Amino acid sequence: MPTMTDLAAVAPEIILTLTAGLLLLVEAFAPGLRRSASLITVIAALVAAWSRLAFALPGEVWGGMLSIDRVAAYVDLYILVALVLTAAMAGPYLRRNDCERGEFYTLLLLATVGAMVMASSVDALSLFLGLELLSIPLYVLNAYLRKTAVSVEAGLKYFVVGAFASAFVVYGIALLYGVTGTTNLVAMGRSVVAADAVSPLLAVGLAMVVGALGFKLALVPFHAWAPDVYQGSPTPVTAFLSVVPKGAALVALLRLVDGMDLLHVSPNWVVVASVIAVASMTLGNVVAIVQRDVKRMLAYSGIAHMGYAMVAVIVAGREGGSAVLVYLAAYTLMNIGAFATLALMSERENEPTLMSDLAGQGWIRPVAAAALTLCLVSLAGVPPLFGFTGKFVVFRAAVNNGFVWLAVVGVINSLISAFYYLRVVYMMYMQPLPRREPVFQPSWLITGVATIAAVGVLILGIYPVPILDAAHEAILDLVR
Repeated sequence: MPTMTDLAAVAPEIILTLTAGLLLLVEAFAPGLRRSASLITVIAALVAAWSRLAFALPGEVWGGMLSIDRVAAYVDLYILVALVLTAAMAGPYLRRNDCERGEFYTLLLLATVGAMVMASSVDALSLFLGLELLSIPLYVLNAYLRKTAVSVEAGLKYFVVGAFASAFVVYGIALLYGVTGTTNLVAMGRSVVAADAVSPLLAVGLAMVVGALGFKLALVPFHAWAPDVYQGSPTPVTAFLSVVPKGAALVALLRLVDGMDLLHVSPNWVVVASVIAVASMTLGNVVAIVQRDVKRMLAYSGIAHMGYAMVAVIVAGREGGSAVLVYLAAYTLMNIGAFATLALMSERENEPTLMSDLAGQGWIRPVAAAALTLCLVSLAGVPPLFGFTGKFVVFRAAVNNGFVWLAVVGVINSLISAFYYLRVVYMMYMQPLPRREPVFQPSWLITGVATIAAVGVLILGIYPVPILDAAHEAILDLVR
């Protein structure tokens, strides 16, 4: 039977799950209250965040399946911030498209719970359960605009890719269990470190698990789904998809890599992971240059950014791990701010969000355009914005651990990315104003979400000390 410590440790997940059930009941028996679903979701996320801060962090709970430590608390707060911003922008967006239903927020909450479980898992079985609980609601959310062909296509493509990822991770876990005799990630790590080598069978199992997580991260060569899914999904779902699953997968990968001390035990891992990181950075940035659809451009941008984050995962340890956590915080604010402005400015949900559609928006919607400019410039890594801080700590970790060449490749790719980010800014401010009125009136709530994200990017770029300190302290609970 679970103890009170077990239950208190997962209080945020319990709160979100109960709220998900409540929203289903509201949709079924009081549909007139469905306009309150967005507000209920935001309140539930804030209460969950409070419970994570208020209750003790007991470490391993639920029979060693989960570790509610400072890393889990940090990631949970990052995920809950993403949930609050996504739910806030989703309400006006769904009402505009006449498809606001309680089940949307139910699925969003359950996906959030899955991400939180995945990020705190120290056992392969709970990791798999979290992965599935995260993925299955997202299959439906991607296809939520079921009358729109591109949305249905996005849901189908993500489902097919997710099914392959699930099969990979299950078979990989089976192989890891066969070699080490345990499903506990910490015990697996001790076994590998004690042997000071990675056996061929263990290497295959590890490759399959890393490949499955690579699908969630959209790393090369597991990236092909990302542009189509980003383009076809409802924009608030794309915002959530672009940050929450990636954060959970990065932390799960970091727990695996650091626990097995792969940087020192397996030179082959370093080579393979470095190739993946370089390929992701390069392909993402180069292909993003030729995109004319902004959501597809941000999809390829996301591939590149996960390549940067992969550099920190290779380093692992205290420095690499804290760099991953800082980068997650920066990437969340930048991406959600960018997608919030797209949700505000896009006029046709069944057609591409072309850069040409943004012409003159800097003068028509000055607040949203300024927010998008800050987020895009931050994604390019321009100081003194938060994106620069994230990239700086990643590249510093690489240089300090002997991976100077990876840092150089990352800096070069950051310079390449500036071209396509600034091109969007150019379209908003330098192109002629359109001769037509916008189809949709601006939403103050979506504008507020974009503004909050942009202000966060600016303030945390100028004064990043709180985030840096929190990441450095949190990673102490994970590193060897």
